[in-house]
Amino acid sequence: MKRTLALITCALTLAFVGGTTLISAENGQKVGKATVRAVKGNVTWQVNGGPLQKLRVNQTLDPGATVITGPDSHADLSVNGVSSVVRISPDSKIQLDKMNYWGTMREGDRETYLHLQGGEVLGNVKKISGNSRYEIETPHGVAGIRGTDFQITINIKPDGSFAVTFTSVTGQVIVSAIVSGSTVTHILQTGQSWTPGDGDVRAATTASLVVAQQIIDVLNRDLGGNLTLPPPPGVKPPFDTGGEPHPSANTTSGSTTSGTTGGDTGGTVE
Repeated sequence: MKRTLALITCALTLAFVGGTTLISAENGQKVGKATVRAVKGNVTWQVNGGPLQKLRVNQTLDPGATVITGPDSHADLSVNGVSSVVRISPDSKIQLDKMNYWGTMREGDRETYLHLQGGEVLGNVKKISGNSRYEIETPHGVAGIRGTDFQITINIKPDGSFAVTFTSVTGQVIVSAIVSGSTVTHILQTGQSWTPGDGDVRAATTASLVVAQQIIDVLNRDLGGNLTLPPPPGVKPPFDTGGEPHPSANTTSGSTTSGTTGGDTGGTVE
């Protein structure tokens, strides 16, 4: 398995345009975090198979945390800084494998590795530096993201195997997977999808693209364009651990109201 992932990662690296160099582990590497921006329904998290805990708005997650969403539930996270936002769809499970950065939380090189184990994730990644890496591993293939709106969906077949579909909603997604014993790499352009083992790249259905773009637009409007960094140690955040607005917090941002409304715990209300 490790050899397979190494081959796929190598293929992804070679596929990136411009001959970028991998980041060294030296020169001020810092560990990044993910910040929870919105929660709807039953969403939990755990570390290394430990006890499940309720996920709450404004909570920060370290590398190694796994987020699990129940039916009719989702969570929105900014991942490893403020240039990446993802929505973890209902009935999904994703692990935040690695989040490192060099420089500041807003600028500089960064390494982000996520592992989607089931369900679906949608997201937006602002254009990253040439030395940065943003990859999402699945049971069948790895996606390399560079300034892209994307959707990755895992479906379980009747025989128990996985069918993974990678979609570029806008921008470019580089995908590699082992198919019939060989590493296959595709560069998906806007509106294209690929399911490894199920033929070549194809046009995504208009209906699925419209829904995906609507969700990503919400992420960009409410999260991506106006994200704030977590408060410094000792400063009380605008939301306490219960997810309710702190009395001193301004819970209104534009036309969107934070707090618990219609099943959402803070963040985004749709």
